[in-house]
Amino acid sequence: KKKFKDKKFAAGCSRDVIRTGAERLGWELEKLFGQTILAMRSCESDVNSFMETYQA
Repeated sequence: KKKFKDKKFAAGCSRDVIRTGAERLGWELEKLFGQTILAMRSCESDVNSFMETYQA
């Protein structure tokens, strides 16, 4: 959450969109970040496999 406040971190993303998404879900930002990381971990091996193929 600390990095979220740093405008240099993920400079291309809209913090307003992220906040609005959390509000629509009825979630605090901390929960949104946690759930997003869990979802990303669930497909980590697929992404890694794709990246290995892509970089070859």
